[in-house]
Amino acid sequence: MSKTQRAKLGTTGVFKTNAPERTAASQEKRPDRTGRTAMPFWVPVAARKQLRMLAAELDSTQQNLMTEALNMLFQKHRKPPIA
Repeated sequence: MSKTQRAKLGTTGVFKTNAPERTAASQEKRPDRTGRTAMPFWVPVAARKQLRMLAAELDSTQQNLMTEALNMLFQKHRKPPIA
């Protein structure tokens, strides 16, 4: 195939997915996420690894530890712990 005959990404169906679209009904399958939102942010690789190890040591989850940390931050700044 020459340069002028190359297929563009997405036109060949290679990247097409059969995943269902997210709907309100699909979100209802996770009632623990109702009224919540994701907060992705960047941390050093070592911090992520240390959080995973701490969660394992405490027999907890990263989610629970980060919620605890967020509430501690709120309390430090005289805000209600609502996380």
